[in-house]
Parts: sequence; C-alpha cells; structure tokens
Amino acid sequence: MTAHTPSTPGPDTIIANDADARDLLSRLLGPALRRQLWAFFIAPDGAQLPIIIPIDGIPASPSDDELRSIVSSLGQVLDEYSPGGSILFALERPGDETPHGFDELWADGLHEAARDEAVEVFAIYLVHDDGLRMMKARSSARR
Repeated sequence: MTAHTPSTPGPDTIIANDADARDLLSRLLGPALRRQLWAFFIAPDGAQLPIIIPIDGIPASPSDDELRSIVSSLGQVLDEYSPGGSILFALERPGDETPHGFDELWADGLHEAARDEAVEVFAIYLVHDDGLRMMKARSSARR
C-alpha cells in the first residue's frame, strides 16, 4: 500500500477543466478510505475557494429529499462566498473504478438535485482505490 501525503493547492490554483479538477482531487484526496461525499467550491473565475466540506456517513440509497437538502445547503454556502460559482463533488468509496449502483444513485441524484435547486455543478467524480473517474460532467443551472 502506498502512503498518500496530501498537498495543499496554492492560492492561485485555477480549476478550468477536467485535468485541473483531477489534479486538485488527486492532490487533496488519496485512495478511498470510506464512503463519503466531498464538496469543493469553485469561484466563477475558476479559483478554488478555501472551503472544503466532507459529508461522512452518507446512505447507500439517498432519497430525493436528502439529495435536495444537501445540494440546497451547499448552494447557500456557494451563494454566500462566491455567487455565480460552482461545486465540484467527489464521491469517495473503497473499491475499483467500476461504478456501483451506489455511485450512480449519488451521481445522478446530485446532478438532478442541482438542476432542481439551480446550483451550478462543475463535475462529479468518483474517488476509488486506484484514482478518479468522472461520473457527471458540468451541469449549468444558474440561480
């Protein structure tokens, strides 16, 4: 097993595309340890805000209400600190890169809740034992 030492992105880190998002997530999150959801906030100019919210203990089958509540709460944080920005989601779970039903429920549910709550999503990634996999690309839902 390889040790992972997270490295903090500099204040000038810009997240403009898939490669930038992968680099950020690879530096901050190592191989998956447990099932949880991470929210990273991206300013309209692509700068990563110094706010990262981990959500531990997420259910395997989230309800629509749970998903909307999570996205709505995160959207309020986004509106307060960076109106017009977006959220980069990382769904962490141990295992290989093949999406499980859990992964798809969360990715699809977050995507739909973000649309319903008018929250911009940069992308949704799966963090697994061997790296990252994009589950959903950018979704525009301007407030």
